[in-house]
Amino acid sequence: MGEVTIEIEAAIAELKLDKSIISKIDPQYNSLLYFELLAFFVKGNDRRWWWEAFKSSFSFKRLDYPPNSFSEIIPDLTRKVWLMIEDDQEPFYPIYDVDPNYICNILNECFGFEYYIIDKDYKWLLCENHHGSLIGIGDLLKEHNLSLIV
Repeated sequence: MGEVTIEIEAAIAELKLDKSIISKIDPQYNSLLYFELLAFFVKGNDRRWWWEAFKSSFSFKRLDYPPNSFSEIIPDLTRKVWLMIEDDQEPFYPIYDVDPNYICNILNECFGFEYYIIDKDYKWLLCENHHGSLIGIGDLLKEHNLSLIV
């Protein structure tokens, strides 16, 4: 298990979150989903930092701590999303099925790392990179956040 995955798992335990709130995708399905998401959102081959080659993206205004704004940024807080974490010690970035209302709390328990929050219908993707920049993909996400877009 990679260092970032251990961090996420420790946060889940610390917050006492059960599988109805967050669960790690089975490793076999994780690799299939990873490559499907890669092909859908990224130009070219696999790379460490997907945000460097998003097919179509936009940037958010600088936020002090982006997770604190997720309750306003995420278009629908009633539907689970995927949380994909950059853990280069894993064969594929781990993906979690998660209630978006808990993502900020989970990230608050962790050290900084890149992550992607992805709509399960592939309508949008939200990424915070290692520069603290928030990057989005998808018309739904963009329209929902017009006042926060650069």
